Amino acid sequence: MARASQLSGINISNDLDEEISEIQVTSVISNKYAGVESPGFGWLATGWNYATDLRFVDTTVSDESLGNWFSRELFTGTQMIKAGERGHIECQPWFNEKYRHYWMFKCNIVGKRFKINKNNAQCNLWDVDASSAPSFVLHNVEGSTVRLTMVMKSGSDYFAMEEY
Repeated sequence: MARASQLSGINISNDLDEEISEIQVTSVISNKYAGVESPGFGWLATGWNYATDLRFVDTTVSDESLGNWFSRELFTGTQMIKAGERGHIECQPWFNEKYRHYWMFKCNIVGKRFKINKNNAQCNLWDVDASSAPSFVLHNVEGSTVRLTMVMKSGSDYFAMEEY
């Protein structure tokens, strides 16, 4: 299983009312196919793949067989990002559009540690994302709930954050 393409950094937008710091991003290429390239079966084959491959991917374990992944990269943002401002993590995460991609995002918000509320936050990457810098946006929803929205060229997804 080869790593095929790379991103060109990660943009971080802080839409919270507080500063964020000590940012950690984990990028995982799983052992699970994202879809099946089959001109005869197309979406049916992809649906079958998602419905039948129930292996759990864990971005937080360092053992690839326990985590069900074949590539795991950790990136750190050393800068503090004030409320309403943006930052950038210089990195080049690998991805392969044929495999499902999972993420973990952690940071300090006014001295409290926050992370995505699950260890298998899936946001797949496609070849169109190559050489681009996705945006990870932190914002409040419904009052005090912190949400992380990941915006790629190919699409977006969002995840609740929790204090830990």
